[in-house]
Amino acid sequence: MAPPPMKALIAVTCYNDSFYPDGKKTGVYFTEAYHPFMAFWAAGFDVQFVSEDGTFGYDEKSLDPINCSDKEMEDLRNPDSSFSKCSAKVTTADKVNGKDYGIIFFAGGHGTIHDFCDAPKLAKLASEVYFNNGILAAVCHGPAIFNNLKGPDGKPLIQGKTITGFHDQGETDMGLDEILKQRSLPTIRQIAANVGANYQAPPDPWKDFSLSDQRIVTGANPASATSTAIKAIELYNKL
Repeated sequence: MAPPPMKALIAVTCYNDSFYPDGKKTGVYFTEAYHPFMAFWAAGFDVQFVSEDGTFGYDEKSLDPINCSDKEMEDLRNPDSSFSKCSAKVTTADKVNGKDYGIIFFAGGHGTIHDFCDAPKLAKLASEVYFNNGILAAVCHGPAIFNNLKGPDGKPLIQGKTITGFHDQGETDMGLDEILKQRSLPTIRQIAANVGANYQAPPDPWKDFSLSDQRIVTGANPASATSTAIKAIELYNKL
């Protein structure tokens, strides 16, 4: 089978509302979209942003100076940067054909556990990419998409596979345990267990850690966004 086109999708959450104890909004974790975009762009991929309803907003805490560099913020604020031009063209997941893309990358942010768990348009798109010999990648809370992602046999797509994702300790560190319980939101470890996947915890919840299991690539946290994208690119280059 010929490799799919050298084009990448970055899938982002459309949830952008109050979540944190201080009332700040969650949404897309900025660098978990920015770093993969820069990796794909540098490798020569055409990139398209998608979400379930064609909109997105950023997690407010992800824009704090401690979480992103001056250069990254400059690119975000500059409407003429390659990142801003591309992300501004975000479209609804059902407006693109997964067979036209070689990689689909699910960015994280706590917004994803509000909508990725039951996002039929994104799930269909992910299946189209994957079953056309493409690469399926997700970082941090992005693996929430696996909650309702099934294969042609109706079984969970990642059943029996090994993934990583944001660690429960990270939720505790952020003081979010009770909010997750109050909203009945699952952790990535719980999602993996629910669909029969093996969850591999990162050695440190905040340091770079990513892994691949055949054509599925996952990363554990914001620090892992670049390595997850690079692993996806390396797998694509071997197709």
